[in-house]
Amino acid sequence: MPSAYTTLDLTGPHRDTPDLVVDGRPLLHRLDEVDGVDAVSPLASDLPPALRADSVRTLLHATGRRIVHSCPDCQDPGCGAVTAVVEHDGEDVVWRDFAWQTGDLTAPVDLDRDGYPGVGPYRFPGDTYRAVLSRLLDGTTTGPRAARLTAA
Repeated sequence: MPSAYTTLDLTGPHRDTPDLVVDGRPLLHRLDEVDGVDAVSPLASDLPPALRADSVRTLLHATGRRIVHSCPDCQDPGCGAVTAVVEHDGEDVVWRDFAWQTGDLTAPVDLDRDGYPGVGPYRFPGDTYRAVLSRLLDGTTTGPRAARLTAA
């Protein structure tokens, strides 16, 4: 497990389109540097509110392999999605083993073939991680860097 904390921001090209920014750089750009990605954040505001809220709740509460970016047209994992293992380590939340998956998200992942080397693992302090993502549920995200998660 990583020991250093990672910063997490919410930002986007428009005030109402938050995305994930890890250590000051959009996560999507980090992934694109490894292997071109045609995906969108599950936090995008053009998604139906229920789907967006489900995505946020999943990142907040669930463990295991979760979608962090998906198909920009339909958000169907069958079209492909960037996933990461989300786990709780004490109070901290860790994202690791980023991979491109198509179809069944419960299937084993071949990180040598489909992984994103050099992306992650990322360790976030749990209380501030939850505060940042919770702002998406209560509507208080007002623009780039409106919510910032940093090392304790």
